Amino acid sequence: MRITLLLLVLITFNLSAQEIKKVDSERSIINYTGKHFLHKWSAENKNISGLIQIENETISNIGVIAKVSDFRSGNSNLDSNSLRVLDALQFPNVIFRSTSIQQENEQIRIDGIMSFHGIEKGINILAKLVQLDESIQLSGKFSVYLTEFLVDRPSLLTIKVDDEINLEFELYFN
Repeated sequence: MRITLLLLVLITFNLSAQEIKKVDSERSIINYTGKHFLHKWSAENKNISGLIQIENETISNIGVIAKVSDFRSGNSNLDSNSLRVLDALQFPNVIFRSTSIQQENEQIRIDGIMSFHGIEKGINILAKLVQLDESIQLSGKFSVYLTEFLVDRPSLLTIKVDDEINLEFELYFN
């Protein structure tokens, strides 16, 4: 289902003279960290779907989907609270699709749209690109703000968690 959705995202492009590579879900990972004045927390997702389109040995399009429910912190209480706060039943996926890509050697700037919690927002990502034997590795960091996606930040001892969430990714495409 998620691969079908990604194919539909990419279908608007001419598919005649390019190569498509799929996320290697065995090696790929997305992490996020958040903060409250009392503690930090993080969660990771290793069940990622995605595709890249390559034209003339340059990445021309990227689409990635991660299920909100697949992020794991190692603390079941934190995970269940996150699912509730993020309305995971109503908004089960985080989706990113590129709108513009600029690649220069091992650096790649990806402008795109992130769909999260029912809101679409433009984001810019700087990533490192490594060409491996039969695969491509993209890694990088970026931040999002919960309030920009209309997420009601939870409170602990009447103080809300920080608005900024930091994300790191390491994606392999075969």
